[in-house]
Amino acid sequence: MLKGSIVALVTPFDEDNKINYSEFDKLLEYQISNHTDGILLLGTTAESESLSREEKYDLVCHALHFLDKRIPVMVGLISNNTKEIVRMAEEYKSLDIDSFLVSAPYYVKSNTEGLIRHFTYIADHVNRPIVLYNVPKRNGFNLDFELVRILSYHKNIIGIKEASSDFVYQSKLSTICKDSFVLYAADDLTLIPSLSLGAVGVISVIANAFPKEVKLIVDSFDKDKVMSRMVFKKISLLTEDIYKEASPIPIKYLLHLMGFHTKKVRMPLAEPSLELKRKLEEDLLTLTNED
Repeated sequence: MLKGSIVALVTPFDEDNKINYSEFDKLLEYQISNHTDGILLLGTTAESESLSREEKYDLVCHALHFLDKRIPVMVGLISNNTKEIVRMAEEYKSLDIDSFLVSAPYYVKSNTEGLIRHFTYIADHVNRPIVLYNVPKRNGFNLDFELVRILSYHKNIIGIKEASSDFVYQSKLSTICKDSFVLYAADDLTLIPSLSLGAVGVISVIANAFPKEVKLIVDSFDKDKVMSRMVFKKISLLTEDIYKEASPIPIKYLLHLMGFHTKKVRMPLAEPSLELKRKLEEDLLTLTNED
């Protein structure tokens, strides 16, 4: 089971709007060299909904070949079609993937019984462990307590990436779910409170830029909370910045400022506003000068 600092990796594009695999390798190696604990491919931060079926498969295969088992890999399965998710997972059946991240279906606001059937069907038909993804800002609703409690007892559902930033919700999950069912923080801004409520790690956006720092925040939390909070504070301004516009617009621009070729995003996304560009530039300069 993946624990610690897991980066929700961006997907770099070249000037022709194709996946830039040479830059992708640099991003992967940057994470490896900074001892990140795991990599999530094809999440929201990867602009997965703008990638074709063939691009998704090629990206995962390329990453696994390049990484050569040096780090565990989680893959996002994002769709509001239950059987389509199973079909997507089937394509990756022979690949060495650690787990799948499965979001609540967007646009289709199902009832609780429908969601139980949706997640159960997927978990019954895929050959890798499932991590649920609760992201009400994008899906329009919270996965309710009873739903998560029931799903936590499925042998193939191992945890939840929780992005509601509702600490009462997170606290209650820890009391009603199966003991082995784990919580992953999903909001970098509230990482410290989530760790205090028992999160085993974070699936992080800011770790694209600061993998060493995010790992230190997570690893030191139980042993040295002062250190954990100090590092969290160090990158807090830029962490706030990357949530000011839709992900991954700001984090890709921040990486661009750090020397990676990640400036381009695919429609319907666009470059960050001029105001946010200036803010990212100023806050990165401040952080660099402090170092």
